[in-house]
Amino acid sequence: MFIQQFFDSRERLAVALADAIARDLRGAIDARGHATLVASGGSSPIATYRALAARELDWSRVTLLPRDERWVDEQHEDSNIGMLRRELQRGKASKAKLVSLYDNSAELDYAAQRISARVDELPRPFDVVLLGMGDDGHTASLFPDAPSIETDLASHDSCVLVQPPSQPLARISLTPAALLDARAIRLVFFGQAKADVFAKASADGDLKSLPIRSVLRQEIVPLTTYFAL
Repeated sequence: MFIQQFFDSRERLAVALADAIARDLRGAIDARGHATLVASGGSSPIATYRALAARELDWSRVTLLPRDERWVDEQHEDSNIGMLRRELQRGKASKAKLVSLYDNSAELDYAAQRISARVDELPRPFDVVLLGMGDDGHTASLFPDAPSIETDLASHDSCVLVQPPSQPLARISLTPAALLDARAIRLVFFGQAKADVFAKASADGDLKSLPIRSVLRQEIVPLTTYFAL
């Protein structure tokens, strides 16, 4: 079960979502002295991050963790950690701690294990997880065409190495086991094509064909969806 919110513009969605995440983080800081945001990559949340960076809260007590990462250096244009540093860890939010899923000292074959151990050091449950959804029904880097998708979806590890044929770069992704170890999940997507995918994912079908179902079908973590054309 989830709550759906619809907006008549992407700008209004960005402001509302930034306000909601800021409330999540403030509540966590008030209750436990710290807060962790698992942050979505890509371009869709950039307006939200810019609005969120201006919100008043004790950012020195906030940890930012990308939900996935392409296996590239931070300076690469496709780096999620680089995007978060530019768009969110700025202004009032410059004091937030940023945890990377990339480790240039790790051999790729062992990277997922090493980075899982890094993620496992963070307080859990995560306070808020922000996710997006692709036209193919993927979320984070859990792609339906990945040869390991069934294993990835069922993994008890926090992170997995993902190498889907549809993607030019290898990736590290948080697993459903980690993404659902949260107090709140907020899912944002734009456009009619993704609205159609969301409707299909909300219907019957297996998880591996539309991995976003691993988030939609759970009944443990409160989920709110944010949509605008």
